[in-house]
Amino acid sequence: MFTISSLPSLQGKIFLVTGGNTGIGYTTCLNLAAKGAKVFMGARSSSKASSAIANIKELHPKADIRTLIMDNNSLTTIVEAAKQFSAQESKLHGLILNAGVMAVPYELTPDGFENQMQINYVAHWLLTYHLLPVLLSTAKLEGPGSVRVVSVSSDGHQKSSFGVTKILYDAAEVRECGDFKRYGLSKFANVLHADSLHSQYGPGSESSRQGKGEIWTASLHPGFIDTQLNEKTRDSVSWKLSWMHRVLKMFGVMRPWDEGCVSNLFVGASPEFTAAMSGKYFNEKAGLKEPNPGTKEVEEQTRLEKWTSEAMQKGGWI
Repeated sequence: MFTISSLPSLQGKIFLVTGGNTGIGYTTCLNLAAKGAKVFMGARSSSKASSAIANIKELHPKADIRTLIMDNNSLTTIVEAAKQFSAQESKLHGLILNAGVMAVPYELTPDGFENQMQINYVAHWLLTYHLLPVLLSTAKLEGPGSVRVVSVSSDGHQKSSFGVTKILYDAAEVRECGDFKRYGLSKFANVLHADSLHSQYGPGSESSRQGKGEIWTASLHPGFIDTQLNEKTRDSVSWKLSWMHRVLKMFGVMRPWDEGCVSNLFVGASPEFTAAMSGKYFNEKAGLKEPNPGTKEVEEQTRLEKWTSEAMQKGGWI
């Protein structure tokens, strides 16, 4: 069974973690840096990133962590962050798509998308798109398994959680959904994104067969973690639901924040993650788990990919 301590040295490896200044993203950055990797911490402000980096350096003085400013609520900042990274680095071994919000009230972002779908999925799709050249060139140079893309989803995408069976494209239909179902939709999209990347660039793909680069991907459920994100959700829901957090903590279902990075590290950096695991869905303990059956429908993957690509072209982000 994979453990964080089993990770080998990551000296010479480069990672980018979105939402890296807090919660699961923070502990992912901390553990990658502790193993010698160069880590780019994606954050919305330099002050938040600087404070988080300072805390990590107290534990690991030699940690090599850089700030990369990006705000998933603003797609222009995502494009600029990708350009900035590509101008500084010629390699990228691990892209951890971690930033997110959960069950927030309905709102459109300044870019015109439902906020949970943009922050949790669209911005990550766009970041990946702009970083594909460096990801593929690294994979081509260093071989299969050297490059990973991790899509942090949630069991909230399961039909049994919030009734999600497919992506909704009608704006009125999306607005009528509850806050938690819209969250489930965005996390359903995260799984579809990982599956789409696997189909395009994973083992057996045309990109791999033609020697253009092989990228391993996976989506995952990090667990019900006691993070700032869950605290905000607890404080915004009814008193009945807020008690769930206390009960989950009491019975050990809600785990400490520093345990939420196990599957991130397994998929993103462990030699125990194999080619046969690419494109799969994992639980919080780095174990294989069945995702929502709807995410395995090729039509769903294709439609979302087409919709996202066209929306990004229309907005001038690609």
